[in-house]
Amino acid sequence: MHYNLQFFTWTPQDGVHQVGKTVEINALSPKVAATSLLGIRLDETGAARKLAVRVWSDSDEAKAECACFYYH
Repeated sequence: MHYNLQFFTWTPQDGVHQVGKTVEINALSPKVAATSLLGIRLDETGAARKLAVRVWSDSDEAKAECACFYYH
């Protein structure tokens, strides 16, 4: 399936900021799409390294059905 990914960083002082441009990738699932680009461990919860990714399918133009993952 074709997915779009947006990477974000955040700090308490500056808030959330997108890192780079939206990336398109073909993968079996949203989680596989997120891990295949950076090769960093991720999860849906827990303490993170201030890097996250939002993943949605190419057919969801409203980005309503997106998944978020946090890199550890």
